[in-house]
Amino acid sequence: MISDLKLVLCDSVSMWEELLTNSPQGTRYASPAVINALGCEVDNWLVLNKNQIVAGVPVITSNRASHGLPMHSYYIGLMYHKDIYKGKENRKTECEIAISEFVMDELSKVYDCVEFSLHHSISDVRGFDWFNYHSPENGRAKISPQYTAISNLQPLSDIRAQARSSRRREEGYAKTREGLHFFMNGTAEELVELYRQTFVRQSLEVSESELQVTMQFASYLLSQQLGEIAVVRDGAGAAQAAGLLFYDLSGFVHIPVVGTLETKYGGTLLYFQMMEYAANKGFEYMDFNGANSPSRGYFKHSVGAKAQLFFHVSWQKPVNSN
Repeated sequence: MISDLKLVLCDSVSMWEELLTNSPQGTRYASPAVINALGCEVDNWLVLNKNQIVAGVPVITSNRASHGLPMHSYYIGLMYHKDIYKGKENRKTECEIAISEFVMDELSKVYDCVEFSLHHSISDVRGFDWFNYHSPENGRAKISPQYTAISNLQPLSDIRAQARSSRRREEGYAKTREGLHFFMNGTAEELVELYRQTFVRQSLEVSESELQVTMQFASYLLSQQLGEIAVVRDGAGAAQAAGLLFYDLSGFVHIPVVGTLETKYGGTLLYFQMMEYAANKGFEYMDFNGANSPSRGYFKHSVGAKAQLFFHVSWQKPVNSN
């Protein structure tokens, strides 16, 4: 079993970014600049074994828009270096368990609480569960199953073939019955307003700080060419639906923010066209970033996205713990 582990703060952005590209769990959501654009501060930790990086873990230390993990984010959690996956399967399992339990133990000495959204490629969470297993008075980790929806974008011809036939018809109805058309020229202002209106329609309120962070996030991705805003417009050019495409590593594109007005078919047109656009750019997968409520889940699966399990992990130091 892997031993002689050490946890050290990483103050080198380039070293951290290199880890993101060398980890199967690496994602631009864990990039310090993206986390900052989401209104958060972060401590980035490296796990070393004999001075070799075997894992990394970002810990959110402040969030001006909400509590815990950044809004609109996924997979900000433990990332293993690709080298631990070399060799026998049992060796990989031992490394994952040992590293995750070690990380939880060490971070509990630094923070009063930690929270992670684990990448969907991590299916073995026993190391998190075994943390304080024999000393539950120090607090056990809470592990919650979550789901996202991921669509295969290649080959392009399969995108609509995987969807329900009724959804394919709706894409046509958006054009013929509602006079809607798809463009890749949406603005951050249009996206944020549609995002706000989506909540208003459900009699829900979005705080001003949440709207500001959403604007900051979208504007950052556009400025760094890490994303684009897809938009569905009516005949007068007014935006009826919009989605933020976030271009990630390993052939993935995410849809972290979507907003719609009271269009009946515009959402379907938006999703199919976003998938087709990303596929033509060479991306292999589209992660719709969450499928944990009935209406969202059913819709995303109906346009062809498949359910994908991932885990949310949190730990809070007990009040009476020293």
